[in-house]
Amino acid sequence: MTTRFILIRHGQTEWNRGAERFRGRADVPLNDLGRAQAQRVAACLAHEKIAAIYASPQQRTLHTAQPLADALKLPVQPHPNLLDIDVGALEGMTIDEARQAFPDVIEKWLTTPGQTKFPKGEAFKTMRARIVALLDELAPKHDGATIALVTHRVVCCAMLCVVLGIDPNGLWRIQQDNACVNFFEKRERGFVVTLMNDTRHLDP
Repeated sequence: MTTRFILIRHGQTEWNRGAERFRGRADVPLNDLGRAQAQRVAACLAHEKIAAIYASPQQRTLHTAQPLADALKLPVQPHPNLLDIDVGALEGMTIDEARQAFPDVIEKWLTTPGQTKFPKGEAFKTMRARIVALLDELAPKHDGATIALVTHRVVCCAMLCVVLGIDPNGLWRIQQDNACVNFFEKRERGFVVTLMNDTRHLDP
């Protein structure tokens, strides 16, 4: 049997509009565009036979998931393993601000992200381990069905690295735009990605 995953990045917030800020566990809400993007995601996926919707328990992901949940008459199930990486002391900083305060951390994050440990925050390896645990949990639980996961850019990129068998340091080789949609499947012989970073549903 096959489990089909629809992986969705949350809509835009003020912290990833223009000069991006490290968000991590800061509970930043969607902005007006982000809320409109969530509606477009729902319109795009409302025809899919989705059995369950899981989301990171942060408002930007829950509120991205809710229009789809409403369209399909399903609950949004918060899952802690979909939480954004905890960036600790860098939370709220721009890249330039973080480079001034933590130059070694930023250099590692941009060049070898898989080896990064954020001060007062989370190690990339810890986040990756919870992604693997999530897939190991949900693939057999929803065997033969389609499920949606709504999460954050770094988690999306790291999850796609896992299913593609890419080294964690290849994180930045994967693009994930706000409110993008990805499709992948867990088949008998492993994962197969069928669509990545699709944003056609956001076109006017």
